[in-house]
Order: sequence, then structure tokens, then C-alpha cells
Amino acid sequence: MKENQKSKMPFSVKLCSDKAAFEVHLLQRALLKMQDAKRLLENVKGYEVVVYTPHIMILRCGGAEVTLSNDGRMLIKKVKDEKEASLVAQNVLGIAFKSSHLNH
Repeated sequence: MKENQKSKMPFSVKLCSDKAAFEVHLLQRALLKMQDAKRLLENVKGYEVVVYTPHIMILRCGGAEVTLSNDGRMLIKKVKDEKEASLVAQNVLGIAFKSSHLNH
């Protein structure tokens, strides 16, 4: 992933209580323009949007499965550890927020 595609948005990653996925939370308020995010993600090789609604999107990127909500929260499944989940989150956010704005 090119440096300019990486997210500069601070976020936290932690293992879900059931240990089946990693939760990603942005450290500042944000709002995704989901239709634009969908278009951007579909145009990146290796990303596939599986389910789309105006509020939530499920996508596959590499071997990972990501549930992305319009406020930037994510659940990331099928990754081996927190480091891999963080990398997936950074990449997805970097692409998805190209067309969106932050709310303070």
C-alpha cells in the first residue's frame, strides 16, 4: 500500500470479548460517505464489497473480512493477530476516508 493511501486517522484495536474478531474504534468523531467509500474500495485490487447498506458495509480484503460502519468503527475477522488487524484497518480507513469528512 502506498504511503498516501494509509490512514492518518488515529484508532484503537482490541480483541472482542468472544475472541472471534478485532474491534476498531476511531479516536475522533468521523462520518463516512458510504456510497463514495464503496466506490473507492471496489476500485482497489484485492477489495470486494460483499454487503452494502447506507450504514454498514462488509468487505473482503486479502484473507480478512471487514465490517465497516458509517462512523468508521470496524470488526475485523480472519486475521492472525492485532498487528495484522491494525494494518487492515489502516489500509481500509485510508481508502474509505478519501471522500469523507471529520466531524468535531
